[in-house]
This record gives sequence, C-alpha cells and structure tokens, in this order.
Amino acid sequence: MKLGSISLLLLLFTLPSSIALMVYALCTQEDQYAFLGLCGMFTSLVFSIFSKTFASSAHCPLCRGPVLRGSGAQRNRRARRSLGSHRLRVARDIIFTNSFVCPYCNEQTLCIVRERRPM
Repeated sequence: MKLGSISLLLLLFTLPSSIALMVYALCTQEDQYAFLGLCGMFTSLVFSIFSKTFASSAHCPLCRGPVLRGSGAQRNRRARRSLGSHRLRVARDIIFTNSFVCPYCNEQTLCIVRERRPM
C-alpha cells in the first residue's frame, strides 16, 4: 500500500511540472527545458505504471473495495476528499499516519501486517 501511495503522489507532482516545463520550453524555445520536460514525461509514465501495479493490490480489509483506484461503486456520503480526490486523501493518510479511512465503507483501517502463527 505504501509503494502505491508514494508512486501516486509522485505521479501527481511530476506530471503537472513536466507539462509546465514543456509549455515554458515552447514559449521560450529553449532546447534544454524541452529535454527536461520530456524526461519528466517519461518519469511520469514510469510512475503511472508503478501506481497502477501497486494500487491494484490495495484493498480495504472490511469491504474489499479498491482504495487507491476507482471501482465505479458508490462512495460513502461521509467520505472526505483531499484536493477533490478520494485517492489522494487515502494515499496521504497511508504515508503520513500509516492508516486510512476507506471511501466506500468509511471505516478507519491500520496498515499493519499481522504475523502468521506457525503451524
């Protein structure tokens, strides 16, 4: 869950900055900024792939809803957003508090791995 959250947040920061760099490069016709913008686009593509890969395995243990990607299901009416996004709020909470509130069932969940008992 933590890797999916980090890759989602990095994607949300690198994509707009690389687009802004490309627009600036087109306005000033600087080749160096265009190259940096293309590198940022490639990095955003890599973060997008990581985000899709790691977010597909992040589920709420109670309702089995995918918390870092959309499912098309109706979210809880009390679910809160962060900057207009439910996924961004869940990713932020996972990184900083090591817990999250599921946007589908609205229950607080800790992100801990329980030890298995030996047989």
